[in-house]
Amino acid sequence: MFRRNQPPSSAETFTDLESRLAGTLKRVAPPRGFVQRLRDRVRLPEPRVLAQRVASWKFFFAVVGGVMSGMVLILTVARALFHLFGRRQFQ
Repeated sequence: MFRRNQPPSSAETFTDLESRLAGTLKRVAPPRGFVQRLRDRVRLPEPRVLAQRVASWKFFFAVVGGVMSGMVLILTVARALFHLFGRRQFQ
C-alpha cells in the first residue's frame, strides 16, 4: 500500500537489471587463431622459471629496491607539489 509512492530500492533495481542482462547477453567465444596469437605474444614463463626467480635473493632485492625507489619518488613529488600549491591555503 505504501509501496506505490516509494521508488524501488537499489537492490531491487540491481537485481532487475542483472536478470535482464543475463537474458540479453550471451557468451561469445573468441576465434582460435586470436587466442593462439595472444598466447604466443604473452609468453608466460614456465612455473619452474618463476619459482627460481622468486627464490633468487638478488631478484627479490631488486624488486624491493625498485618498489622503495618508486615510493620515494612519489613522496618527493607529492611534497614538492604541496610546498608549491598547498602552503598558500594554510597561511
